[in-house]
Amino acid sequence: MPPNTASDILSESTRPLITQDKFQELIKGGDKVFIYESKVYKVNNFIEKHPGGSAAIASALGRDVTDEIRSMHPPKVYEKMINLYYLGDYMPDISTRKLATKPKKTQQKTEQPVLELSWEGGMSVKAYDDAIEDLHKHHAKDLVEDSKAQQDLDNMKIREAYRSLEQEIHSRGLFECNYYKYAKEGCRYTTLLFLSLWFTLHGTQTWHYMAGAAFMAAFWHQLVFTAHDAGHNGITGKVEIDHIIGVIIADFIGGLSIGWWKHSHNVHHIVTNHPEHDPDIQHLPFFAITNKFFNNLYSTYHKRVLPFDAAARFFVSYQHYLYYLVLSFGRFNLHRLSFMYLLTEKNVRNRKLELSGITVFFIWFGTLLSYLPTWKIRVAYVFVSYMLTFPLHVQITLSHFGMSTEDKGPNESFPAKMLRTTMDVDCPEWLDWFHGGLQYQAVHHLFPRIPRHNLRECVPLVRQFCKDVGLHYYMYNFSTGNGVVLGGLKSVADQVTFMKEVAKNNAEIWSGEKHHTH
Repeated sequence: MPPNTASDILSESTRPLITQDKFQELIKGGDKVFIYESKVYKVNNFIEKHPGGSAAIASALGRDVTDEIRSMHPPKVYEKMINLYYLGDYMPDISTRKLATKPKKTQQKTEQPVLELSWEGGMSVKAYDDAIEDLHKHHAKDLVEDSKAQQDLDNMKIREAYRSLEQEIHSRGLFECNYYKYAKEGCRYTTLLFLSLWFTLHGTQTWHYMAGAAFMAAFWHQLVFTAHDAGHNGITGKVEIDHIIGVIIADFIGGLSIGWWKHSHNVHHIVTNHPEHDPDIQHLPFFAITNKFFNNLYSTYHKRVLPFDAAARFFVSYQHYLYYLVLSFGRFNLHRLSFMYLLTEKNVRNRKLELSGITVFFIWFGTLLSYLPTWKIRVAYVFVSYMLTFPLHVQITLSHFGMSTEDKGPNESFPAKMLRTTMDVDCPEWLDWFHGGLQYQAVHHLFPRIPRHNLRECVPLVRQFCKDVGLHYYMYNFSTGNGVVLGGLKSVADQVTFMKEVAKNNAEIWSGEKHHTH
């Protein structure tokens, strides 16, 4: 039997080896396995108990997720707890791989290899042509193998540099939370809430009430950044404490489920911008950031087909015009998603606490609305306070909607994938409060546990890392970033319009031919 606990792990010389073929057999047999630090772990009995949600582990199964685990979890998880699920050491199949090496520079020009084949007596022309084709195929196979080997070496270089970057950030103390910054933010939150309540409860004119609604929107907008930190265990570093902080902020004060957010957001961090797996880009019928959504994709997160139906074709055709309008209704949608998660998802952590928190939210917010003089003003107050949170939804989508959605397979390194699918937003330091410090999403995706107040200091280090390993670091200012997103949305919308025109022309041609036949 394979070892199941840390005490059962065998010595180096007697540990069971799991070959690539055996690993694939485990997957086909339904076992929940992944690779971490060249070791195989089986989490059949843990996947539903995972504090970050079962979907996060499900999206990581069947591949090497060393960097994903290290980036998303504190050391005690991947140094001790993970050993409870150790199965054996992973031995990849390297028998057909070649190490790609660069040729040494010489004074003479290097000749390209020449494919040669001698004519054999009695050989037909067809047989000779077939032999030539086989030789070319064999040579092409060698080139492919060399290319894969070079890719492996490049990935190894990136991973080693990524680990060095992590150590450098650790040595600078940038993984440590700056509680002074939270004290300053607490003063801002208190001020915004006070202004909202003052205008709402002491107002005498309609604009007073609308000002109160606007300040409430600003209060929610700012508070979400701290809820985000709690969801990533980036405040105290202790899962239980940070989770309670997240519940208080998100559920009791904001009326949204922190459990739902963690359930979807952890998946987003692992399979960023993958059309079939990342829930943060699955927004049909309103948005499609790639034409891959035209094919009625199956969402592995939502466990259903995302239909590209008539409604989707209409909204996506105009998505670059509707972008900001649709996002202004984002907070209403978050309520819907929160209730769907808490009422339908299995194994929800602290389900009763979260439902109680959201109930408390509707009680206090409903009581606040009751102080307003008329129903029209109450309805207007709800819409203004909810819809003016739209900058937050723009900030959330900005870093990904205009980026690559290509699937480069399981062999792409984690840092390369994060930097390919995420952009940073450049802004003056005095504007960090507006973005919550989370405008550096590329840095955040590389190291999710770094407190957001320290992300700016990591930017030069990440930029140098990208220069050293040959990766591109995308950073635009806020207006340019919006232009990139709108341009991407328009490109997809134009393809829908083109498809409609083709269908219309085909229908006219078919109708004309039918009329001519009759």
